[in-house]
Amino acid sequence: MANKDTSLTEEELSAIAGSMSDSAHEVINASGSSSAVSHDLTREDSTLGFNQAAVDLVNDRFARQVRMGLIEVLRTTPKISISKIEIKTFREATQKLAAPLAISTVRMDPLRGISLIIIDPKIIFSTLDSFFGGFGKGVEQITATRIFTPTEDTIINLLMNIILGSLKEAWSPILHVDFHRVSQEVNPAFAQIADESDSMLVSRFDFDLGDEQGFVQIIQPFSLLKPIRDLLRSRVVTTEEENEQTKKWEKDLHDACEDVPLDLKVKVCEVDITFGDLKDMKVGQVLPIELFEFAEVDLHDSPAFKGTVGEFDGKAAVELRTTKTEEYE
Repeated sequence: MANKDTSLTEEELSAIAGSMSDSAHEVINASGSSSAVSHDLTREDSTLGFNQAAVDLVNDRFARQVRMGLIEVLRTTPKISISKIEIKTFREATQKLAAPLAISTVRMDPLRGISLIIIDPKIIFSTLDSFFGGFGKGVEQITATRIFTPTEDTIINLLMNIILGSLKEAWSPILHVDFHRVSQEVNPAFAQIADESDSMLVSRFDFDLGDEQGFVQIIQPFSLLKPIRDLLRSRVVTTEEENEQTKKWEKDLHDACEDVPLDLKVKVCEVDITFGDLKDMKVGQVLPIELFEFAEVDLHDSPAFKGTVGEFDGKAAVELRTTKTEEYE
């Protein structure tokens, strides 16, 4: 009995390869009735996947908390300008940084990854001068090889405690996190937390300390926030304390608006008279008028209401009936 040839033809091999490639792009759980999630291990999701405005709101909250925390240290309220969050490679984020800087590597538990928090020396020396009773003067020129003294390290630790506490409070509406310092560097060349081509989220805060201007910069790996992209897509929820502050602000604003004086005018009649008759009129002379049946009430010379002219408590009055957008039948 002759052996049967079981080899496949070129057309059959192409058909099998085509069916396999087509099935690889099919979406699992297209109906949405299953908890299975489609994921292609051969592709890396490099898209943001969340609204950058969510992180911008976190930065706004962080700036407010830092400003409050620095009042006791600086004995003044610093002005903080917040730059919109940027997405850069690690090389682009660090290439313009020059030593010496207070660079802290920070872990954001329970998320996995290392971030950088960079403090400009001008902020450190201004804080040091204010802390010991000065006027917040900084150092004009700093050499690249200079290292921080133990006293300056103490000020850096003080600033970092305020910054990390403010970050924890800023992130609390989204996720309860804890920040821990891993190490500290002076030269950005020694703070390699990622490959040069890795995507990073860069947040910059410019501080105006009177005579001194400095910055605080936070560099976070994009991979750090990937696990919480769904949380960042949702609306940032305010804390109970902020809700109470908002209610109090609304009440104060409402009360203040009620005390605003308004110029209200009511037109109840018109008189036709010549200039000669008006000139000949004397004191005590009666000018007969006929009141309108309906009157228009103007608010700051703009029509606001219409009403019925009548009498109330022995005085001419207008009963408000409709708004200016309505007409009488």
